[in-house]
Amino acid sequence: MNIIDKLRNHINSGITKEADALYLLAEVRKLLEQQGLKKDHEYLTFHCDWVVHPKLAGPMAQRILKEFDEAHIHLKNGLDVHELPNGLNQEIDRISKLRYFRDELSAYLKTNGLPDLSAVRPDGWSHFFHLYAQIVEDCPLVMTAGNGKSVEKVTVHFELAKRQVEGEMLYKMTWVVTDRNGLTGDIFIINGFSATPY
Repeated sequence: MNIIDKLRNHINSGITKEADALYLLAEVRKLLEQQGLKKDHEYLTFHCDWVVHPKLAGPMAQRILKEFDEAHIHLKNGLDVHELPNGLNQEIDRISKLRYFRDELSAYLKTNGLPDLSAVRPDGWSHFFHLYAQIVEDCPLVMTAGNGKSVEKVTVHFELAKRQVEGEMLYKMTWVVTDRNGLTGDIFIINGFSATPY
């Protein structure tokens, strides 16, 4: 069975556990490499790499860290995320809410004739992202020497709500920015998925 058939069966069976999300991204990563398309899907490749490494310091990680580094300069001076200069606030928003990741993975699945993650369950993306956040939790993006002004690393932390809220399980994904002095700041998103299994 080829990778596309494996992926189709896997997605149709449902992405319900961390191991399912990890397998999906490992197979997508293999397929990207076979097709020679890693450079055409930089965010997707980055996120596929992140699930299998205890820390990342490659070119895409550096690009993302530079955005956080630029934001950190403003945030430590008292600005909120939504007050960041235009363009920077949109970049941080798209990175922290995994929008680039979703856009590239969704387009890539479609291009290869594979079902979208929302095909099996309506909240498929938010459910997938809660699994993804748990996989990359505490696996830092590490700034290389000379790349940034003040940020040393960015780490994701995951927290699941203790109880359901109106039939939804809420979760918090926090991007913790640590500077060279050991001081931290964070940017977080809250999302949810149906507590009813599909």
